[in-house]
Amino acid sequence: MLFNFSYKYCDHIDYLHELAKAAGVKVIDNTIVLPASMGSGYIKVVELANGLQVLINECVITQEVRFCRQPVADESYTLRFDEVKNLKKLTIQIDEDKLNEEEQVYSGAFLTNSLIDFSYTANAGIEDRCINIFFTAEWLKNYAGISASDEAFAAYLSLKTATFNFEVLNFEYRALMEEIFEIKDDHPMQKVMLQNRVMLLIERFFRSLYSRMGQPKKSNVVINDDSIKRMMQVESILVRNLSEQPPTIPVLARTAMMSETKLKNLFKTIYGMGLYEYYQKNRMLKARQLLRSKKYSVKEAGMALGFKNLSNFTIAYKKEFNTLPSEI
Repeated sequence: MLFNFSYKYCDHIDYLHELAKAAGVKVIDNTIVLPASMGSGYIKVVELANGLQVLINECVITQEVRFCRQPVADESYTLRFDEVKNLKKLTIQIDEDKLNEEEQVYSGAFLTNSLIDFSYTANAGIEDRCINIFFTAEWLKNYAGISASDEAFAAYLSLKTATFNFEVLNFEYRALMEEIFEIKDDHPMQKVMLQNRVMLLIERFFRSLYSRMGQPKKSNVVINDDSIKRMMQVESILVRNLSEQPPTIPVLARTAMMSETKLKNLFKTIYGMGLYEYYQKNRMLKARQLLRSKKYSVKEAGMALGFKNLSNFTIAYKKEFNTLPSEI
C-alpha cells in the first residue's frame, strides 16, 4: 500500500499539520507520532530564535511512501540531512532530473528551493533519520550573506540531482546530527543547544558548497555517481561496528570493485581522510558520546569500543580530543 502525500511548498509548521491530516493523527506540541498503519516513530518541528525551523524525525516506515512537493513563487529553501537504512529503492526527483538509489544505506545532504518540483519515493521497511532545516531567501541573505544571484550558489542549485549537488555525510556531519537527536525536549537549554548545532550544520554545508563550486578541483580523482555510491557502501561498512577491527583494505577494495590505490585515493577525496583514520575518528566520537551519556564508565566505554587495554583507550582519546576520558 502506497502512502502518497502531495503538498505545496510551505514552512515546516504548515507541512507538519498537512502531513498529520493526511496520516490521520493529531499534532501535539509541534510533534506527530506515526500511526501503527504507517510504522513507528515521530516527526517534530522546532522553531528557533533567528527564524529557522528544523524538522527532526526518527521513523520506521512499514509502507511504501511518496512525498511530492509542488513549487510556489516565493523563494525559500530546505537543507536536508538524511540517513536511511534497509533501503531497497529510493527515487529522488527534482524537476525532470532523477536520482535512483538501490543501496542498503543512503546518507547524504542536499539543498532544494521552492521554485522547483521535488519528490521522493521509498520502499516499505526503511529506517529514516532526518534533520530538515527550513529558511527563507531573506534569512539566507541576512544571516549568511548569500543572495540567490550569488554565482557559486546559483550554480549549485542549477545542478539539481547531479553528483555535485550531493554531499556525503562524513564524521563531522554525523557527530552534529547525533548531538541533535540526543537533545531532550524538556532540557532547559534545548533551543539554545539545537540552534548551535543547526547553525554548525549550515556552516559546514555552505563551506563545502563554496569549496566545491568556487574553486578549481585540485584532485585528479574522477568522482561520479557510481564512485560516490561505492564509497558510501565502504563508509557504512567502516562505521557499522566500531567495537571490531575494520575490514582490511584488500577486502574493502574487493567490496568496492576497484584497486586498493583507487579506493584509498577516492575515499580520501570524498571523506577528507584515509580509511583507518576515518574509522578511528568515528570510534573516538562514539566514545565521547558514550561518556557524555553518563551511562558508561571510562573502562566500560573503552570495552564497548573493543579496547582490551584501558591505557590504549586513554591514549587514543587524549590524542583525538586533547583531554582525558575521565575529564569529560
